[in-house]
Amino acid sequence: MSSDPGRKHDLFLKLLVLAFLVGFLVAVALCVLWRYHPESFAAQMRVGAIAICPPFLLAGIMEATSDAALALIITIGTIIFANGFLYAGLASFVYFLATVFLGRRRGAR
Repeated sequence: MSSDPGRKHDLFLKLLVLAFLVGFLVAVALCVLWRYHPESFAAQMRVGAIAICPPFLLAGIMEATSDAALALIITIGTIIFANGFLYAGLASFVYFLATVFLGRRRGAR
């Protein structure tokens, strides 16, 4: 047996890291846009932002509270990391489904 057990999950780990980074970058882009152009987040834009970054709901809560620097840092950090983990969780679910259903097809041949 020449297959290394540690190499078995390399594709899965790469997928998780890539999905986390994509989610992270999407949230960073939305937060930067929200901080420097808040007027652009009218009704339709806000719904679109929440569709691709569900933790962006916290931005609406932040607008209603005081503009303290610590609260802003905690809220934006939460949005960014939550979206990264959300994308990674979705990618792991898709990977699970792909391995289950593709494994059945290979076994049926």
